[in-house]
Amino acid sequence: MKHLTQTIVATLGIALAGSACALDRYTFVTERDEGVYFDYAHVTRVDRVVTTEQQPRAHEECWNEPRREYHPNTTYRREELAPTIVTTSDGGDAIVRRQVVESGGYYTTGYEQKCRTLTSYEPQSTLGYDVVYTYHGQDFHDRMSRDPGSQVRIRVDHGYVELAE
Repeated sequence: MKHLTQTIVATLGIALAGSACALDRYTFVTERDEGVYFDYAHVTRVDRVVTTEQQPRAHEECWNEPRREYHPNTTYRREELAPTIVTTSDGGDAIVRRQVVESGGYYTTGYEQKCRTLTSYEPQSTLGYDVVYTYHGQDFHDRMSRDPGSQVRIRVDHGYVELAE
């Protein structure tokens, strides 16, 4: 039993040591197909590329504006609550309502949405990112549309290395 345990531990140790030596510390192979495969490379430097000229940026600003409208030669009826409470003959209370009639025209107030386009000038805008990455001891340079972080996915085609975005 003791001999079997020592054999299993030794086999596992050799397997782990062999796999640890086989891995590159910056890369991890994900797919392989006859000389063409995808891998990851370590990013060593990222520089943001910006424009030096001012770029116009348009945006819309909207608000609600009050608008009074006059309705000429019309009659407007509305019911209004009077501020008094009347006691009825049977001992109950009643609220006095009265109808107000306005003739000859009246005003209403509504809201109208108004908008305008404003243009501001941004002093710089990002064109892209110049990225330097290392793969198997060699440095490569590419321009990307986003900041890649600490590693980039690459495509290796019979030794030729390119970004795989």
